[in-house]
Amino acid sequence: MLPLDTARLLIYPCRLPLLTQIYLRHPDAGEVIQAHIPDEWPQQDLREQLPHFIELLQHDPASYPWMLWIIVSKAGKTVLGDIGFKGRPDKNGVVEIGYALLPSHRGQGYMKEAATALVAWAFQQPHVRKLIAECDITNTSSRKILQHLGMKETMTSGEMLHWHLLNK
Repeated sequence: MLPLDTARLLIYPCRLPLLTQIYLRHPDAGEVIQAHIPDEWPQQDLREQLPHFIELLQHDPASYPWMLWIIVSKAGKTVLGDIGFKGRPDKNGVVEIGYALLPSHRGQGYMKEAATALVAWAFQQPHVRKLIAECDITNTSSRKILQHLGMKETMTSGEMLHWHLLNK
């Protein structure tokens, strides 16, 4: 599968071998996506999720590409962060999106660009009827991205806001 191509970004879906290389911090991982991988990526949350993603892809290869996608700047050929889904769509066609940028790349519109591309891709896939997301109530940047995508806030649960967007 080719990466998603936006004005400033290439967004690569991760197959099992690449996920494993990223988890093991293997130097060849950057060659696969033709980009420099900064030492601070993957960030802590993603590092903790990688074993789960690897195991899921080992047992359910159809989960690709419904997991991790890597955001790479075209200009700098550098990994800026990640975006993806928390698994493939459920039986009702619902899929949950999540994302994270390295702190040094925030506030420049990269995540808005990446999220817009990935949502468009998701809604082109058969059976995807609804996209959901959650973010911390204090995460103003994430809230702005979700609003930009057209998502509607559905409820608050503790410190988390829950969002959804229906496929038209």
